[in-house]
Amino acid sequence: MRLSVLSVLAVCFCSGLNAQESWPRFRGANGDGRLADFQVTLPWSPSQIVAKVVLPGNGNGSPVIWGDTSYLLCANPDTADRTLVAIDIRRGKIKWQKSFSSENHPLHKMSSYASSTPCVDETGVYVAWGAPSHSMLKAFTHEGQERWSVDWGRLVTQHGFGTSPIIVDDRIILFASQDAQELPANVEPGEDRMLAYDKMGGELVWELPMKTTRVCYGVPCVATYDSKKVLFCASTGEGFFAIDPADGKKLWNVPMFEKRICSSPILAANRLIATEGSGGGGNILFAVGWPTSDSNVTIVDPPKLEYQIQRAACYVPTPIADGDLLFTWADNGVVSCFDLATGKNRWSQRIGGNFSGSPVILAGQLINVSADGVLSIVKASANYSFVGNIDLQQPVRSTIAAVSDHMLIRTDESLWIIGR
Repeated sequence: MRLSVLSVLAVCFCSGLNAQESWPRFRGANGDGRLADFQVTLPWSPSQIVAKVVLPGNGNGSPVIWGDTSYLLCANPDTADRTLVAIDIRRGKIKWQKSFSSENHPLHKMSSYASSTPCVDETGVYVAWGAPSHSMLKAFTHEGQERWSVDWGRLVTQHGFGTSPIIVDDRIILFASQDAQELPANVEPGEDRMLAYDKMGGELVWELPMKTTRVCYGVPCVATYDSKKVLFCASTGEGFFAIDPADGKKLWNVPMFEKRICSSPILAANRLIATEGSGGGGNILFAVGWPTSDSNVTIVDPPKLEYQIQRAACYVPTPIADGDLLFTWADNGVVSCFDLATGKNRWSQRIGGNFSGSPVILAGQLINVSADGVLSIVKASANYSFVGNIDLQQPVRSTIAAVSDHMLIRTDESLWIIGR
């Protein structure tokens, strides 16, 4: 069902939605994980806890925020049924929820049936999940009305679906990565595809098949060069690659990776950064150059490797940059600071714990939550300074979301809403 422009404007006006107060996709605007105007005191006091909203299922996917509402995906761990939940973050109450049946399938022991993060803008909220027979991408209004639904096909993976959709102009972009290696007998290999759907009607705009090796989970980011948008991503089969989001044309790819990519690529200053790794170690961070408008290199020229980092590189958590500094929060709890221009190590400290969520930087504070539910705060500075811990006493494998006066943490049981 297609919404008219007038109805979309009416939804935004009546609900008081504010694009400036949003955390619209995995790890915020363009996935960079930063929010300078953050006014919540950390560590927080008990009076700052607005609510601990009990969720109708578990999941590793992160919440997103638009105006006064947070959206996140939940799943029944026994039936794989999915539920999209809308929560009023001012009142700490569920506004609406929509459930959909699905099918059981193999998962990694640290994964879930709801490991995808929705994306949201003024037109509504968009959510995806994968299953062996039918994989879905759905669009909803902010009031919970389903606008359109597409089945993007079979999912071939032994680990489960874990990437997330993003919005680029009038398109919903989804990296549908799959396994073609180390499959059980009689299972046909999957095929990596980048998919683009019309945001308002759900029609497939373009589809780009790619070299498939092993499932990867990186959520793309968007770079801009001379006012032209470029979709940037990374996978084991393609390496670093860039796509024109208008028509799905691949601009270049640079094979560079041997291991799986679970973290998301980031754009930091004039560098594109991604990591590879495995559960057994061997993690590496790669940084390649991104052209400037006054250089002789253009967006159609493949970038060159500038440096790589092996010690304390992360596998599942995504790196984060702030100013001229690059931070990694490794899976084993080692936090490091590097010079963004050279990759030179400034400091490394073991915080402790194991981490699946990605760090964020809120008002100059580097924050992440361990799988055991211990939130750690470190100053995002060139000199190491530990701020403190908060023990949530609930498992956490998701990434924090925030707006100026609220921070959201999704645990295995509930959504914690911390207010100013």
